[in-house]
Amino acid sequence: MTDCKLLIAGLGGQGVVFLSRLISQAALLAGDDFITYESHGMAMRGGSVTSQVKIGNYNSPLIGHDSADILLVLAEGEYERNRHFIRSGGTCLVNSNQLVAGLPQKNLLSATAIAVNNGLPKAVNLVFSGWAAQHQAFPYSFELMQEAVRAMAVSPAIETANLKALEIGRHHKSS
Repeated sequence: MTDCKLLIAGLGGQGVVFLSRLISQAALLAGDDFITYESHGMAMRGGSVTSQVKIGNYNSPLIGHDSADILLVLAEGEYERNRHFIRSGGTCLVNSNQLVAGLPQKNLLSATAIAVNNGLPKAVNLVFSGWAAQHQAFPYSFELMQEAVRAMAVSPAIETANLKALEIGRHHKSS
């Protein structure tokens, strides 16, 4: 069984909630216990949104300060707001086209630019997660994330687009 605490941060409209549900679907497919919590901030497009996913045997969905194993940041500005959640030795992966103080370049990817350049501007979260799934700290394999995309697809067209975005992220190197 996997044991991992993930915090996903971004802005409304970036797919933070979808990404947490995708990771939860992967946990379900893997047979892992999980629990989630979403905070929608201002509950509007562009407002801060966080989602917490705990995979393993937990009773509470909340991730405390200095305890997240992985921090996934879809909006670079949300890194500063949420970095206090990451534990010492944890992994921060950030969607950014520039250096972020304190993070190695290998932990940065310009997923927004990649998604836009590939005609998938609404799939930044999937490009990012395809890339994140290649990191050792990420709890699930790229192949399991593909299965999760297939399980969640509401139509063949959406499944195809989402799998394409995931694959594009998989083949990109850090910024």
